[in-house]
Amino acid sequence: MKIKNKLKLMIGFIGFLLVASCTDLEFENLGGIEPEGVGESSDLLASAYGQLREFANERTIFGLSEHSSDVLMGPTRGGDWFDNGVFQQMHLHSWAPDHLFIRTVWSDLHEGVFRATQAIEGNGATSQIIAEAKVVRAYYMFHILDFWGITTFRGATEGLEVDPLVRDGAESVQFLIDDLESALSDLPDTSNPNLANKNTARALLCKLYLNKAVYEADDRSSGTFTFGSEDMNQVVTYANDIINSGVYSLSPGVEGYFNTFAELNDVQSTELIFSVPGSQIPQFKAKWNCSLHWNQKPNGWSGYATLSDFYDTFEEGDSRLGGPYNSATNPYTNSSGVSAGFLIGQQFDDEGNMVFARDGVTPVNFTREVTLKVNGEVEGIRVLKYIPDFTGGIDNADNPNNSMVLLRYGDVLMNKAEALFRGGTDPMGQTALTIINDVRSVRFETPSPFTAVTADNLLQERGRELYWEGWRRNDLIRFGKFLDAWQEKPATTSERVLYPIPPTALLANPSLNQNPGY
Repeated sequence: MKIKNKLKLMIGFIGFLLVASCTDLEFENLGGIEPEGVGESSDLLASAYGQLREFANERTIFGLSEHSSDVLMGPTRGGDWFDNGVFQQMHLHSWAPDHLFIRTVWSDLHEGVFRATQAIEGNGATSQIIAEAKVVRAYYMFHILDFWGITTFRGATEGLEVDPLVRDGAESVQFLIDDLESALSDLPDTSNPNLANKNTARALLCKLYLNKAVYEADDRSSGTFTFGSEDMNQVVTYANDIINSGVYSLSPGVEGYFNTFAELNDVQSTELIFSVPGSQIPQFKAKWNCSLHWNQKPNGWSGYATLSDFYDTFEEGDSRLGGPYNSATNPYTNSSGVSAGFLIGQQFDDEGNMVFARDGVTPVNFTREVTLKVNGEVEGIRVLKYIPDFTGGIDNADNPNNSMVLLRYGDVLMNKAEALFRGGTDPMGQTALTIINDVRSVRFETPSPFTAVTADNLLQERGRELYWEGWRRNDLIRFGKFLDAWQEKPATTSERVLYPIPPTALLANPSLNQNPGY
């Protein structure tokens, strides 16, 4: 077929010029090569769900969301963890448009968007398949909008001669809101959290309305946004729908909090709204290997640390700080000697013996002190948010049954509290203060209520509740703090509030313009 041959030649020529962009071009071209249809919608929806596994990658999307923030650092340790400076650049906000994480995330998210669009336009698409695909697509597009300030869109059957549509921030957020609200009636009321349902859409709508003023702003770097009361009321409405569904609750204590991140969390957690099953994530173990020391159980890669300034925002008695984790099914601490949450000070094995570094002499005594560029094996407070699977006391950490959390109930409550703080009204009579204190009453064994809610303590509380879950950059921008100086990072310039569009994407789509300052 002549059209196919021309497309193949064109793809080959562009691929020759733009080797690094081959992934983008391959999935974008699929629609043009198959003009008679894009495949079975049910299969394509499964593929769109499957692409969500990229949110579990400890580098790419997580890198853009958390490494660029004040809660995480990827310090260089001797000859380890330099990786051509990718972690240092994220922390210092000194990335260039061709940064590996930025290029990879652009490709991964757009691939997810396209797979979901194929499911919507594919053969045999039922109203529920279309609705689920819209939710999955919106999750990808939300992050594209958040990272780059725009979204792009190509229909599943559009060919190379059609440049993907580019929407600005205001157009993008309204498109996503309209698309999700149109899907609500066709979604199931409840489902396994690995599949989209009404509450998945509502939780994402909470995020969109809460950030709407940011996405509509001409300049996000100002840190000053006009949060409309109507938008904040929509956050409250959708949060109340989730609350009143009666499906979710918070659980007390260290075990209650960390069950949300432990094995079989899609079954045992009372919080999960949307998640990716571990069976879809070949390297789930990276969620704990990235921070644990080489000689701990399971043996880690001795990489990431948190910042002591962030650690110091926690109060004594806060279960989110962590501690021994031994659930009815997973006696992890008894089997490994390792606690959940923040790891600081001397580490021990499951028999109570001191753990030593690889030289056999230096104690693994995690320190508060850590720098970005020069460290040994033990510098920096480590974080174990996801609990390794030691079901029945047997090490299953290389093949765990944990699911990756994408949306959860604690986040919904924090979003509702913030919306009320920013001018929303709750027909249920709650205030930002009562919600925050309700959450804290569960997270603390001895109540430690706030007397008032301020922008500063609300941002801190969001950090304590949601650390290392992929929302910190988003929060810092909305609170006008993302460009500030923090530990091992000077204040950064205004363009860093958005990421640069990869050069290969600019060459592939003439409708795109580089973000200002790059």
